[in-house]
Amino acid sequence: MMRLWLLPALLLPLASVTHAACTLTDPSLQVQSYEVDRQQENITLRWKKPDGKAWGSLYSLLADINGNGQVLMAMNGGIYGKDYAPLGLYIEKGKKLAPVNRASGGGNFFIRPGGVFYLKDQKAGIVTLDALKSTKGMDYAVQSGPMLIENGTINWRLKPSASSRKLRNAVGINRQGRVVFMLSAKETNFYDFACYAQSKLDIKQMLYLDGTISKMYQKGSSVPWQYHPFVTMITVERKTSS
Repeated sequence: MMRLWLLPALLLPLASVTHAACTLTDPSLQVQSYEVDRQQENITLRWKKPDGKAWGSLYSLLADINGNGQVLMAMNGGIYGKDYAPLGLYIEKGKKLAPVNRASGGGNFFIRPGGVFYLKDQKAGIVTLDALKSTKGMDYAVQSGPMLIENGTINWRLKPSASSRKLRNAVGINRQGRVVFMLSAKETNFYDFACYAQSKLDIKQMLYLDGTISKMYQKGSSVPWQYHPFVTMITVERKTSS
């Protein structure tokens, strides 16, 4: 007679192998998102024009580079300092224009863990600052913080009761491995922003980019008006046939 053996691993409770579902404190929250098709689209980071001057706005950037209507999405990149330079790591076309910032301080940028969104060998990734060992070979990268979601779990430092509500934008990678850019449609706290991304957009990794000043352009819409300058900006562009 065949004997059936029950393995202990099969008896683990479901909670130990899945992530607990989150609950929005503001069920009316909506998030504008753009999921990138890397087979058909390129992601590019930009800061300065060839003459060394910063574009400073989506309007200025798009006026210069979007003559053929190839830009499908554009938004502001990571947090910048009082000197209008990236506050942390910034790599453009393989050149490191700002170093990794591992300092401690106040403000969103320094909430742990910080992270880096990067493009390397046609692949995109989001890595925590602690796990970042080398930037060698990165074509593009921008550092910001905090990580809102890591390996499918919302950062425990983000509290549903947090009263700070701002417009917020972020970059994420969903469970299908696609890059998703996000902008909250209204002011929200970190927790709800992350909860929306996790529960409705299936985001596994999510890095906060900036808030309050954040804007997103998508092809077919008008270029949003800005009251504050941008430093780094991210575009998604249709690939051109060679």
